[in-house]
Parts: sequence; structure tokens; C-alpha cells
Amino acid sequence: MNRSSGAPWESRWTDIRTPSHNGKMEKMAMPMSDDKDLFNMQFARMPEGSRNGANVDTKVVIAAHRLAVDFTEEANLPVRFRKLPPSAKSRKIKEDSEVEKRFRANVMSWTQLIETLLAKISNRPAWRFIDLSPEIHPTVRTVTDCKDFCDFVDYLILRRDTEKCGADELGGLAMLLTAFQREIEKRIQPLQVAKMPEPTGADDAQQRT
Repeated sequence: MNRSSGAPWESRWTDIRTPSHNGKMEKMAMPMSDDKDLFNMQFARMPEGSRNGANVDTKVVIAAHRLAVDFTEEANLPVRFRKLPPSAKSRKIKEDSEVEKRFRANVMSWTQLIETLLAKISNRPAWRFIDLSPEIHPTVRTVTDCKDFCDFVDYLILRRDTEKCGADELGGLAMLLTAFQREIEKRIQPLQVAKMPEPTGADDAQQRT
């Protein structure tokens, strides 16, 4: 779901509501969903050993909101996440509205999925799955050649068949895996074209006949 608007930097940030330690909803800013690079920039320089506590909590919160936005039909999103003029987004957030309640529940489901994923597999591949950023080696020519894809499939099977995860998590994993597969297909397509053999003289003659 592409939400790019070409708007200035400031307009590409929105407020999200997160539960604080005292149970109240607090506000924090996050990049809009289409600005994955902005999201990645915030954490690219974070040392591997420091990705715990508040830093990881913040990253999980932002990722959960990004996935909730990306995998929700625009009509079912809170106004601030829709492709609307800035003036239409300036209205006060009604936190008790049905749309907000459903969206917060959706964010919570994604949060639980992410936290479970991070608890069960290594940090780096887990974040590649979450960020839809597969690691593709030069020898990869098909989706099933990609180790990240195979590892993601194995994880989904583990959660579905062995550990009997809930329907919400399974649905989220299925959507995430499908998007992950499409991202791999998109990236290996140019590689496949580049590796196509040049037609020989014999091939040209056969095509003319």
C-alpha cells in the first residue's frame, strides 16, 4: 500500500498513541508508512548490544503501527493515516471511536506477533522479516533459492503446526510472508533478465523460420 505524497518532511510524520507505564495513552511521532527509509534511519546506527529496553520497545511500537497501516484498507484507518490533505487530518483524535479502537487492537496484534518473532529467532533475520527487507545473495534466481524466504516459511509452519499459535498471529504471519515473497520476486526479476542468454545465430534463423 503506497502512501507516498511527495509532501515536505514535516508532513510525513504522524502521531501514534502508545500505552505508558501508568496505563495512560501517550503520544509519540513516527514516520508515515511509505517512508520506510525514515524508519530505518532511526535505528541503523543503533549498536547491536543496545537493542533492548526502551530502544527495542520504541522500534517494536513503530514497526507495529507501520504494519497495521500497511495491511489495513484505507477506509478502515484513522484519518491521520489516510491520504488526505493536511487540513483534513488536523481534527482532534477521538480515542474512543470504533475506528481507533479497532486500529489499536490491530496494532496490539502486530506488537505481539513481532515480540514473539524476536523471542524465537535471531534478531537480524527477524527484523528482515518485519521490515520486508530480504537478504538476497547474487546466486538467488527463484524465491525458493532465498534462505530468508525458506526460514520464514519454516517459522510460520512451526507457529501454526507445532506451537498452535492463535488465528490473529497466523493471519498476520501469512500476510507478512506473502508481502515478503513479493518483495523477493520484485528484487530478483532484474537479476533474471540480466542472466538471460543472448540469442545465437542459429536461434535467430530458427525464429525466422
